[in-house]
Amino acid sequence: MKITNITDLSHTTQEDAGLAINQFQPLVQVGCSPQLKPFLCSVYTPKCVLGKAQRPCRTLCEQARSGCESLLNKYGFQWPDHLKCDTFTTEFCENVSLLFLFLT
Repeated sequence: MKITNITDLSHTTQEDAGLAINQFQPLVQVGCSPQLKPFLCSVYTPKCVLGKAQRPCRTLCEQARSGCESLLNKYGFQWPDHLKCDTFTTEFCENVSLLFLFLT
């Protein structure tokens, strides 16, 4: 099944997205940020409304990054360039933190 790709990533199928998101599994497992999983899902398998993919919110990215970046750095890794928070939207994001607190 084809999926919408909202970043500059090369995945176009669910299988490709699954492989890409799987590389973050260790971070999800250690729980460095409760927002990491919702953020990654919104990047790799975005919700579509009226046929248009909804981009992740910058605040969600910032929350995920703030919890996990130091752990990545500790082991010699950097926050991925394709997930830089300043590339994500600030529109319609006012209540995103509250929403994901209830969903996680």
